[in-house]
Amino acid sequence: MAVRDHKKAALVRLLQQLKGYVQTVADAAVDNGGAIIVSASLAVKKTAVRKPRVFEAVQGDATGSAKLIAASAGPRSSYEWEYSIDGGKTWVTAPVTLQARTLVSGLTVGSVVMFRYRPVTKAGEGNWSQPASLVVK
Repeated sequence: MAVRDHKKAALVRLLQQLKGYVQTVADAAVDNGGAIIVSASLAVKKTAVRKPRVFEAVQGDATGSAKLIAASAGPRSSYEWEYSIDGGKTWVTAPVTLQARTLVSGLTVGSVVMFRYRPVTKAGEGNWSQPASLVVK
């Protein structure tokens, strides 16, 4: 078993070296990089494309509610939320959360509500976000 394990470890090192060499050659030939990787009988990994999270307000599951989703400010952050029913002239404070999302309920159906948030980190309070509007259903 010791001989088998030693040979397996040697094979794994050689395969990792081969993978590194093929990647280096593919990186040097940007236009044909994918074809070079495939010709070496290796798989080309697709890079995940995630759109950056922006602040948004969407309809909540219950009538008269709104789900607010913001970009994370990092670990150990809290979030202050506000909403306005008069076009941003006055703001009503919603409960502070430790997650970058919250649910605001008790809104008037058919009204246009503006929402905003700001992160609070160890460094202090952030700036208020640009308001997001929603017609409550």
